[in-house]
Amino acid sequence: MFVDAHNDVLWKMHKNPQLDFYQKSPELSINFPNILEGGLAVMVFAVFVSPIKNGKFLAALQSIDDFYQKILSDQLTLARDYGELEAAQEKKLRVGILSLEGAEAIEGDLSKLRTLYRLGVRGVGLTWNNANEVADGIMEPRGGGLTRFGREVISEMNNLGMMIDVSHLSEQGFWDVIEQSSKPIIASHSNAKAICNHPRNLSDEQIAAMIETGGVIGVTFVRDFTATNGIPTIDDLLRHIDHLAGLGGISNIGLGSDFDGATTVTGLEDASKLHNLVEILAKKYSDKEVKGIMGENWLNYYKARLIQMEF
Repeated sequence: MFVDAHNDVLWKMHKNPQLDFYQKSPELSINFPNILEGGLAVMVFAVFVSPIKNGKFLAALQSIDDFYQKILSDQLTLARDYGELEAAQEKKLRVGILSLEGAEAIEGDLSKLRTLYRLGVRGVGLTWNNANEVADGIMEPRGGGLTRFGREVISEMNNLGMMIDVSHLSEQGFWDVIEQSSKPIIASHSNAKAICNHPRNLSDEQIAAMIETGGVIGVTFVRDFTATNGIPTIDDLLRHIDHLAGLGGISNIGLGSDFDGATTVTGLEDASKLHNLVEILAKKYSDKEVKGIMGENWLNYYKARLIQMEF
């Protein structure tokens, strides 16, 4: 079973309301025919609002409504906990998980975080590239860490059982989260800085900290985060996987494509092409390791972390 921890389908559909998730179209890298062809079973739909100037919480609600109205169906269901994910697997349904990308959508109000939780959101990427009420993003020049409110958000997310996502977060913010969070964290769509020196990628020290604490890193297919020379291919992506594995993280590697949010590497242009990655991985890794990278490592994390709280 293949699992992808980050896509921007909802943002693309927000910008282009005429798009139909259930029709095959080059305008959506993740559409239902493509996920059937590629074998994608579980996918995380990002609720992304950062470029919206005003009314970010309302914009998040609108994207969640788009998921319920345009994507949720008798073929694809929402998982709010691991039990729902397992039940969907047994029925051979595709599964969507909702995650907020950029905590500015909660507008400095923990009650809005809890409201999003009640609507099914189970993860939060603390920042996009810029600063918000929680922390500085990786492109914020001052490089600050968690704010006082940010620390409250981490504590509340730990209490709720929400997944804390450090992709896009400043380096100081990352270390603050490592110190603050009592639960393993994720980087839903980031690569290794040692292989491609891009600010959005993780240093070896960050990777080691995530491995030590039981986190998972979703290697991303974004060209700019994969290689700096030429047009990156799956072979370039494999270098990141090899590096993570070499640091002891073979059980901490998953996929975080960023389909529909960026230009991806040659050979992984859309979800229908995932088998291309399997073929290349199979030349170097055991069957168990390939299954882990393609989905089992995320599923093991979700089994421990994807829970439903009663209010």
